[in-house]
Amino acid sequence: MFSTERDASKVALAHLVARLKIGGYVLLDAQFLTEHLAQFGAEEIARAEYHRRLERALARAGDFYRVPAFAPGEAVLQAIGKDQGKVA
Repeated sequence: MFSTERDASKVALAHLVARLKIGGYVLLDAQFLTEHLAQFGAEEIARAEYHRRLERALARAGDFYRVPAFAPGEAVLQAIGKDQGKVA
C-alpha cells in the first residue's frame, strides 16, 4: 500500500482489519511479515498451523459488507480495540 499522505496505509489496514472482524472473518493472510504489519499484531506461523487456521476460516461464513449501526470510525476503533486488532 502507498499514499501521498503520511500513515494512510496504516489507516487503510486498520479499517480492513476492523471490517474483517466485524464481518466474522478469522484469518488475514498477509503473505509475509513486515515491521509495519507487526505493529498491528501480525505474526509469522508455521505452514502446518497456517493450514489448520485456513481450514477453520474456510468453514465459517463471512460478510464483508456487514456494517454496525454506529458511525464507521467508531466501528473501527471498537473492532481493533479487541485482541489488538488480530484477525487470527
